[in-house]
Amino acid sequence: MLLTTVLVILCAGLFDVSAAPRQVPIEVPAVAKPRKLHGRFLHITDMHPDPSYRAKTSEETACHRKKGKKKKNRAGYYGVPYSECDSPLRLTNLTLDFIEKKWASEIDFVIWTGDNARHDNDRKLPRTPAEIYDLNRAVASKMTAVFTSRGISVVPSLGNNDVWPHNIMIPGPNSITNEFGSIWKAFIPFPHLQIFQRGAYYAVEVIPDFVAVISLNTMYFYDSNKAVGGCEFKDRDDAGNLQFDWLEVQLKGFRARGMQVWISGHVPPSPGNYFPECYVRYVELALRFQDTILGHLYGHMNADHFFFLEADDLDIVEPSTSPLKGQQDLFDTLLADFAAMPKAKDINLDEFAVINVSPSVVPNPYLPSFRVFSL
Repeated sequence: MLLTTVLVILCAGLFDVSAAPRQVPIEVPAVAKPRKLHGRFLHITDMHPDPSYRAKTSEETACHRKKGKKKKNRAGYYGVPYSECDSPLRLTNLTLDFIEKKWASEIDFVIWTGDNARHDNDRKLPRTPAEIYDLNRAVASKMTAVFTSRGISVVPSLGNNDVWPHNIMIPGPNSITNEFGSIWKAFIPFPHLQIFQRGAYYAVEVIPDFVAVISLNTMYFYDSNKAVGGCEFKDRDDAGNLQFDWLEVQLKGFRARGMQVWISGHVPPSPGNYFPECYVRYVELALRFQDTILGHLYGHMNADHFFFLEADDLDIVEPSTSPLKGQQDLFDTLLADFAAMPKAKDINLDEFAVINVSPSVVPNPYLPSFRVFSL
């Protein structure tokens, strides 16, 4: 009897249901404070770093060798304006160092629209895929250090000189989408990686629930790319058509959420740059989603420029009849374009969209530039 009593007491001590359960500490991650917004963002484009650039060499060799016969024709330490030479590394590094010092703490996100490799303008020193990828990887690493490390979203786009051969890109998945998926892994949101592998385009909510940037792969619209079909209406599986179908879905989704969108890419939409059917599809979406699209940002032209998309452009312009394909001077073309604009009181803004083309870092032909926009 005594033994039974002792056992009952011991068991009661072991299984005391009234005792407080053992407390296991749980580490709850601290909630990150919302990043302070500044209402500004950076657009940078066409850096064209050239590791073979040598100061005091001849412009005729793409600033790679031979001493210039005349002092005015010799390569400078920070590049050569109005020349065929690309950017010395000291220029691209100085540019990003300056932005880091003066602007990195004053912007909310970065739109970076491609061409981070040199031009293939030296027959004695042809480009290789390895060099192109290495240059893009080096610039991406610098962008990560300057911006991503501070929590600033960077949204890159593919340029026509970021591929080999330049201007040519087959539908994905391919070696280019695979390589840039790796190079830009710090910038591309995980849910968009699969789409990126298919076509090198994606979207980023740079200010969650408020502002997004859509990065387009304009190689599939660019009429110099003979590896794609050019958005032919009868070919729904064309790489350009698939991208426009995706773009429409993205715009509808952002509109439904009440968000605003910047559209970015390398080659700007114009009858002289895009396949006719691609141009028509771009204009139609740009005008239909004016309530959602804040603006259109591009590079490629190496000029500080803007132009208009018009409802009249929805009539397909054949390449042979486009004034930009003929011999008409650019100045005359611009005069004709602006002369056709209606008077201010007659303008229906729903029939127009503005394309902004930002100046380049490479001083070809103008002085190195980047642009900071206010939202």
